[in-house]
Amino acid sequence: MYEVLRSILVDDLQMTEEDVVPTAGREEVGLDSLAVVELAALLHDRLGVEIHDWELMEAATVADVARLVEERLPRAGAEAADTRT
Repeated sequence: MYEVLRSILVDDLQMTEEDVVPTAGREEVGLDSLAVVELAALLHDRLGVEIHDWELMEAATVADVARLVEERLPRAGAEAADTRT
């Protein structure tokens, strides 16, 4: 799931590839409040994941965001994400 999230952060939200590492904090990669809202919408559109922006704001690191996405991922979406990584 981390690779899928990383791809969204880099390709869609224009985060710097070198900054998007599992241990990086939200601020370090540039996930401000506007980017978090965009990320929540992208996760819903692409993966069918329902995560509120405030939940993403509470995640301390990129790995925490990936873990949250994985926990919320519908089963069909999980299988699709596994084939894309």
